[in-house]
Amino acid sequence: MHPLEWKYAPAVLEERRRVELEDDFRAKIQFDLAGRPPYAWGLLTAADAARYFGNDKVTAIEFGVAAGDGLMELCRIADPVTELTGVRFNIVGFDNGIGLPAPVDYRDHPEVWSRGDFPMGDPAVLQQRLGGRARLILGDIADTLDGFLAEVSPDAPVGFCSFDIDNYTSSVPSLRVYCGRPELYLPVGVAYCDDTLGGADRFGSLCRNRKAGQLLAVDEFNASQPNRIIDTIRTLKYRRPLSREQWIEQVYGVHILDHPARNRPFREQAMSIQEHGSAAWLAWP
Repeated sequence: MHPLEWKYAPAVLEERRRVELEDDFRAKIQFDLAGRPPYAWGLLTAADAARYFGNDKVTAIEFGVAAGDGLMELCRIADPVTELTGVRFNIVGFDNGIGLPAPVDYRDHPEVWSRGDFPMGDPAVLQQRLGGRARLILGDIADTLDGFLAEVSPDAPVGFCSFDIDNYTSSVPSLRVYCGRPELYLPVGVAYCDDTLGGADRFGSLCRNRKAGQLLAVDEFNASQPNRIIDTIRTLKYRRPLSREQWIEQVYGVHILDHPARNRPFREQAMSIQEHGSAAWLAWP
């Protein structure tokens, strides 16, 4: 039995098979047929948000590059998303190059992770694989992030970030990516937090809790930032035909509440509920 067959109705799977044979990239993303689902959905949603708010370029970041498969996937997915939406991507990867740091205490899940897990290998080999399609920033994130933020342009605001860095000690400085000036971000972007759940078939997933790991880092970020919040996307599972996939619980909306676009109306006065319901420009494809 296919892994999806016990979760979804035959009509859903038949539609998925039909979409697989067609050349409709948005539909392929809708049915998890376009590569890593959180990356494909995240890039497309960031592009949709960029168009809504009037941007034609977005910065996408992967924290925790390791061997580089995820960063390569971002590059691969970005091209058809650009073709579909017209929004271009500036892709950046952050990694220390030597794997996870040694756990400090229980917050780093030492029962799951060890020092040196997920090393990069030879960065020159990865740079060659990337072929100039993404920028690789090596070093401790705590030391490299501020310089990067000083270079981010409002013309290519941060719209998608993947946090695949496993432990609390590394997650805390990486979330500072959202602490810059408000115009450096889309008013609402997407974050994929890979390590908030863990693999459903791995015992380490039982160890996840809100006082350790990425979950703690996100909670502390939200508590410390009065104008920024990393929050669940409550409508997402209702938009997905494959609504029981784990990654849906690992993607978040990143809300920049002090962004100029969220502090001035698009119109001179508020819309009525009738206008809101019929406004085509408010539709989310």
